[in-house]
Order: sequence, then C-alpha cells, then structure tokens
Amino acid sequence: MKYLSVDHAAQMVGVSSATIRNWAKAGHISPVKKVPLAFSELEVLGLRNQLRSGELQKLKIRANKAHSEASVLPNEYASNIALVKNIEAILGFVQQGKLDIQAVLFTAALRILVLEGEVVKKPSASLFDLNSFTEWKRQAVKAEIEKWCHLLTGIERKDSYLGIYDLVATTAEDDYLGLLYQCLSAEGQKSLDGAYYTPSEIVKNSLQQFVSGNHTTFLDPCCGTGKYLTVAAKLLRLQPENIYGFDIDAAATRIARINLLIIFKNKEFSPHIYCLDSLSHLATGEMFCETNKLLGAVDIIATNPPWGAHKNRACSLQVANQIKSGETFAMFLAKAICLLKEGGELSFLLPESILKIRTHADIRQVILTQGRIKKIVKLGRPFTGVFTSVIRIDFIKGKANSAWLIPIEENEKIAYVEQGRFLSNDYYAFDINVTSHEETLLNKIYAITHVTLANNADWALGVVTGNNKKFILEHCVSESEAIFRGTDIQPYKLGEPRSFVHFLPANFQQVAPERFFRLPEKLVYRFISKTLVFAYDDKQQLTLNSANILVPRIPNMSIKVALAYLNSSVFQYLFKKKFSTHKVLRGDLEKLPFPILAREVHDKIEVMVEAVLAGSDVVKELDEYIFSTFNLLNQEILLIKDEVTH
Repeated sequence: MKYLSVDHAAQMVGVSSATIRNWAKAGHISPVKKVPLAFSELEVLGLRNQLRSGELQKLKIRANKAHSEASVLPNEYASNIALVKNIEAILGFVQQGKLDIQAVLFTAALRILVLEGEVVKKPSASLFDLNSFTEWKRQAVKAEIEKWCHLLTGIERKDSYLGIYDLVATTAEDDYLGLLYQCLSAEGQKSLDGAYYTPSEIVKNSLQQFVSGNHTTFLDPCCGTGKYLTVAAKLLRLQPENIYGFDIDAAATRIARINLLIIFKNKEFSPHIYCLDSLSHLATGEMFCETNKLLGAVDIIATNPPWGAHKNRACSLQVANQIKSGETFAMFLAKAICLLKEGGELSFLLPESILKIRTHADIRQVILTQGRIKKIVKLGRPFTGVFTSVIRIDFIKGKANSAWLIPIEENEKIAYVEQGRFLSNDYYAFDINVTSHEETLLNKIYAITHVTLANNADWALGVVTGNNKKFILEHCVSESEAIFRGTDIQPYKLGEPRSFVHFLPANFQQVAPERFFRLPEKLVYRFISKTLVFAYDDKQQLTLNSANILVPRIPNMSIKVALAYLNSSVFQYLFKKKFSTHKVLRGDLEKLPFPILAREVHDKIEVMVEAVLAGSDVVKELDEYIFSTFNLLNQEILLIKDEVTH
C-alpha cells in the first residue's frame, strides 16, 4: 500500500495541509498512520473524486472559507507565523465540525488553565465533565469554570472538542482567548457592534502615562475580553479588588474574568468583571443600584469604546440628557466622566470625527466644561479592516483655566494649542491642527472686509439613482448624456466624462430640480474630498451625488471670481485648518471669507480665470494674485503654500 504524507494529500485534493489535518480529526478522511500522519492513496483519491463530483462540495467550500478568513486575525500578529497558523487551524476545525463557539472558547480556556498549572486534566478525560480535572490550585478559578460549564449542558458531539483542546498551544500572547474569540466572531459573521480588537502596543501606550501616579482604582466600562484590565494590572501594579470591568457581551466578560485570574496567579479573588450595559445600568444613581459606589470615585478609566449608534434606548438619564446624538462612544465618554473622581483621569480611543463634526458638539462641550484635556494623540488607522482615522484623548476631571495648553502628538512630534480657544469655536470644534501662530494668521485672513456664501448662494445635490449598476452606463448610447462623478472634477474644469445615463428623473431615488443642472453657468465640486476641488460648467451637465452643485450669488462678484477663490491656496489652507474633514460640507463652505474687491481687482481675476478655462497655464499667477487680496506677507504666504502642499 502506498502511503501519502499530509502535504502530498493536500496537493492532490487541492486544499491546505492544515485542512487535511482538520478533516482527519473530524473524521472526513481516515489516516493509516498517526505518527507521522499518513493516508492511503486510495483514501485520498476517493476523497478527491467526491469533492470533484460535488458530493462533498460543502466541505470544500468551508475549507476554502476557513483559509480565506484567516485574515480576520489583526495585522499586529501577521509576523507571528506560529500564532497565525494556530488560529487558522482552530478556525478550520470549528468550521468543518460545525462546533459551538461558546464550547470552543470554554475548551480553549480549560487548556490554557492546564498550561498555566491551575488544574490537572486526567488522561482521556471528557472536557465537559469537571470530575476529569483535579488538583485545582485555586477555588476561585474552579468556580469560574463550573459556572461556565453549567451553561453548556446542551452541547452535542462533545468528543469533537478534544481536537480543539489539542490545537490550543502555549503562547506568550496575554489575551489568547480574546484573540480567538475575535476571530471566531468575525468568522461566524457575528455582529461586533462597532467594537474592534485593540493592538497591544496602543493599550500599553495609553496606560503608560499613569505608571508614576498614585492611582488605586481602574475601570473599563466596555472591557470586552479584558485587555485594558490585564495590561493595567501588570503595568500599574494594581490590586485585583480595585480593578473593575463591565461589558454587554457575556462571553467576553467570562474570558476577561479568566484572564484577570491568570494575571494574579497567587491570589484567591472573584474579579469585579460583570456582564452589564454600562450606559443603562452602571452606577445610575438610582435607589438599589449596587454599583453607585463607583460614581465620582474612580482614579483611572481607559478603554476603546464601541462606535456607532446606541442600540439600547434604555440609556440612563444622566447620559441621555447630556448626549443627544445617540453616538455610543460619546455616551461612554460622558459616562466615564461621571464615574471619575475630581482629579481622576481617562484615556479613550475615538474616531477622529469627534474633533469637528457638528453632531458631536454635545460631547465636546462636556469635555471642555468638566475637565482639561491632558493630551490628544493622532494614531492614524491602527485597526485591522477599519479605515477611520483614530485619535486618543487623555483627560483630567477638574476645571481648566483658559490658558491651559494641550499637547497634540503625531508621529512623535508635538505641538500645543490652548483649550480655551475651543470654547469659542462654532460647535466647540477641536481645531487641533491650528497652532497659536497659525491662529494669528487665520485671524488676519478673516479680518479682511469680506462676505460669505451664507444666504448668498443656491445649492443642489447631484443625482441619487438608487442603483448605479442599473442606471449608469460606461459608454454613450442613443439618447444618453454624460453624468459626472466627484472624481471627474478637476480644479476649474470638468474632466472627460466616464459615465452616461438616460436622464429619467422619475426612475431615480432623488433628483434636484432639473433647472439646477441646466443653468447657463454653475460650479460643481467634489463632495467626498480632503481638499476643495471646484469646476466651472456652462454646458448644462448632469452630476451624480458625489458631485454637488453651487451657484454663488455674492454681491458684485461673478461666478468665475468665486471659482478662483474656492480653488485658491488661501481657501485650501482655511479648509484644512478649520474644517479638515473628508466631506466638503455646505456649512463649512458658508464660513469661507470672500474679500470685497475693487472693480479693477475683480476684473483682473476674472480675466485670468477665463484664460485658465481656455487652456492657458496661469493658475500659479492667479493664485499669487489671490494672496495679494488678503494683504499677506511673504512669510505668511510661504507658510500657507507649505501647508497645502503636504
């Protein structure tokens, strides 16, 4: 009989070697030797024929899915080949055996406790019969496992989980169970409710600032599997009775309790980690609320809160009254401030949108009126699969004087801004990109006698078809016409059309009145953009909703002169420093200052714009002339140019 190795069998069947091993453990293919693992050629050929015939197609689909979804592992572990392969093997085994995720996590927890020396497993023991485990080092650990095991009474094919037990490997990762849970949740298409795995280095950096302080209590109101809790325990040398964690995910809190017990190897204690909705039930101030002792009593709160709309309307009044937006991270931040004692500190990871978006004005006001910002750190995009830019806000509860300086850190460079300035900004915007020197320049630009687009313009959205695949054509056909996307818009001019449509407004989801599209002249601009990009249209062209319409009606200023300002370096600078969003919003455009011009200045700008539209290369000359209308000095002009080109 010819024996085939695992690798040879995998090559013949067309799957990974890990998949062959998992199929062997699940009984889908029988080995003829276990050490080393080997299969008969007839067995492998039979399996291949079944797969090709479609008889076992679902099995292969699951195998391919397991391989493709190994990418759910956070990027920070990509270089840890052993860990990646280990998690991938477990995912594959779970998929092929259709195993219960909670039972898988319980099995993994048991294995880790055995590896940690917390308990001894008898040979050939059943995982779900705790009489098979002896010599418990601590009663607290035993109690946790007994509670968990009691929840798994309905598990079928219990022997199948022995394969999981064998796969769990010794690892230096301090939240192996949490990592496994994250991967299993993503693989199982479970909603993560806006929660993302937080890289270890980010957690450590967040907590490092507290090392030298005299802190006793630590709390994470959305602790997940307890990464912040365990790092804080080690880094800050806290006592377990002073560490608190809460989360709405019961499985996550069970893991967090096990993780904290493992950190404190020689202590008998029951962790203060509970499955609870912090926004609705934690320290509400209401009679009989057992956690009221935490109100205004916590030294440090640090977390990566969930992002997105709050799904539970039963939010405590103390939070609901402060935060009208219904944004989860804002509510958690407001809740944390209530829990902090005077002089207490917090550190939150938040989407960069908290800084300026109007929706978050309420939480910005809470921050500014109830404490001082210790630091804001710009982190870029650290979360696997998430494209939102992230910041960290460190905060101290207690009144700040108007001159309090906030360090703004990015790529190890630090600038300082005054917190008091934020209180005077529209919607309490945190314009952290503006230094004191730049603020002086901004004030000078706005000091020029000017008008704005507020009440001096008409606005319209581009076409919302409701189904671009159905309505948008790649080529011009009979009775169709060009329709421009945001990416088709270039400074001053529209690019060549790449999309076409039969303009039948009744078929579309949303359409501005056709008169806006057919105006003799109008401006169109990119809606999704970090910069201002405006083009002139006198050909009555259509635009999609990524390209909006503006018709300036500024007194004594032509549409072409308005176009010059909207594309100018001065306005780019203002937009970047004051608004700095990924969307070009009407409310922001209405705040830009258009100088009141002498007629000869106005006409000269208009002539240059017409030259640009005709194809002449005078954009730089035009930009220089725009600078002169704000009475800017050479060093100020150089600062603006340097900023807008980086």
